[in-house]
Amino acid sequence: MFASLRENFRGDLLAGITVMVVLVPQALAYAMLAGVPPVYGLYAATIPPLLYAFVGSSRFMAIGPVALMALMIASGLESLAEPGTPEWAELAVLLSFEVGVLFLLLGLVRAGFVVNFLGHPTILGFNAAAGLITVGSQLRAFLGIPREQLADLSATRPWPIVMHLGATHLPTLAVASGSLLALVLMRRYAARWPYYLIVCVAGILLAWGLNLPSHGVEVVGEVPRGLPMPKLPRFKIDTMVSLLPAALSILVVGYASSMTVVKALEAKARGTVEPNRELLAFGVVNLASGLFGSFPVSSGLARSTVVAQAGARTRMTGFIAALGVLFVLLVAGALFEWLPRAVLAAIVMLAASSLIDIRGVREVFRVKRADGVTAVLTFLATLGIGLEVGLFVGVIAALVFFVGRTMRPHTAELGRIPGTSVYRNVDRVEAAQTCPQAGLLRIDAPLYYANARFLEDRITTMMATHESMKLLALDFAAVSDMDATAVMSLEKLIEALRAGGSDLHIIGAIGPVRDLFVRSRLLELLGQDHLHRNLAEAAPKLVEAVERDYCEGTCRVSAFPSCTLIPRAALLREHGKAARFSPQI
Repeated sequence: MFASLRENFRGDLLAGITVMVVLVPQALAYAMLAGVPPVYGLYAATIPPLLYAFVGSSRFMAIGPVALMALMIASGLESLAEPGTPEWAELAVLLSFEVGVLFLLLGLVRAGFVVNFLGHPTILGFNAAAGLITVGSQLRAFLGIPREQLADLSATRPWPIVMHLGATHLPTLAVASGSLLALVLMRRYAARWPYYLIVCVAGILLAWGLNLPSHGVEVVGEVPRGLPMPKLPRFKIDTMVSLLPAALSILVVGYASSMTVVKALEAKARGTVEPNRELLAFGVVNLASGLFGSFPVSSGLARSTVVAQAGARTRMTGFIAALGVLFVLLVAGALFEWLPRAVLAAIVMLAASSLIDIRGVREVFRVKRADGVTAVLTFLATLGIGLEVGLFVGVIAALVFFVGRTMRPHTAELGRIPGTSVYRNVDRVEAAQTCPQAGLLRIDAPLYYANARFLEDRITTMMATHESMKLLALDFAAVSDMDATAVMSLEKLIEALRAGGSDLHIIGAIGPVRDLFVRSRLLELLGQDHLHRNLAEAAPKLVEAVERDYCEGTCRVSAFPSCTLIPRAALLREHGKAARFSPQI
């Protein structure tokens, strides 16, 4: 037992130190992206992960500041205050508190399913646009253009900066370019090194040794020691209402992206994650972040991957990493006062570049064109209108395409492969044979008000196309549900077919659908003898129901196994001898 505990602690200690080395530079950089003092990032990287170790369920959830969340914070606040002001910082704290409350509410009602509306194509398009916006938002710090020259610049509208490229500060550009180049090279050729920390330390030494602030290079400046005392933010109803769209967007994107990554990592390590417990845990850590004067937090893709690769055994990894950040706050914070902001801009740009997944968009287009269109629409709306609107457009586009597909569900006319009891789609299997009098139609979707008319038209067309068809059997094995409109539509269809001298059978309906038949008058109207468990049971009854004279005198196919028992005059004329129909024909 003690050996196991010692082994776990050793693994968690090494992983925790590794994560801390990544977390400190990211926390400083993402705080700058969110428009708050860099030290706020260290606050967000301390208390939230400490608490998560006790309330969360995944060892790979690396709670702390995240680039995408930081950008969404800036987007949500830009119409309410000026970045870098005390009012902006107060709003960021209030936003964290509001996000925490929403997470707790969803967790209490076990509503983790809400993030399922955020599909992969929507996330792809949103992330790509957010990545470009994030890169653009760091251009001022990267180029060293004075803030007073960029009054028309906002976090999510950074493009006017191209009008001020002539004001680029060359020493700042040199520091930023060198930092970005070093980060890219080390990520490519020395990925196991703590390249974020290495570049930060190099930047600090360079700024101190060359006295870069005296040459106009901005640095982080004073970093207060220790943690602030916890206190409640000032609550204003109108302000909280204004922050609600941003809070909801942060909740959905933060939770969905975190869970997607962590579920994959846990599955690979044969672990589990509890979605509803994570909702409560995210609520607790965001409330704590707000109480300690910081902004909303989530779990970053890069950090979660680092946690997994570093060999984390338990949730103590995050706890140890947070203790390391706390040590920086208490003891080593003064060292980061010399850190150039251009270095932080380079870190943010590198992190943002990973959000742009062109290969993923291309793959989505190849698999399903409608999903590719959803990704592109989300990208354009996010880039051109705003983060919250872009996210909404992506969700709506995905729903519209989904509803469009369900309005015209896939159906297949089935035929038997000669010599077998296997029935296949006649459009895909040329050898499949259909009965001229008894049609088989498979329906591959739930039936509801939006596609009930489509099914009526499909059946009517099929009956009209096959003039000799006297009955139709619907394969319901893939129909998982029906609403009242679909049930009533089917009832009317049965009545119409029988009034015209035809009939309808249903095959393979699952239990919940059969229950609907019982509760409505459909089963009574259809008749128990017209409801079959499977095709093997239905086939002999369908053969019995068709006109025998047509089978014996005209038919040349064997659409059902029992057709082989029927003597065929047509085959007698063709072969010049009495014969029973061969099952191979």
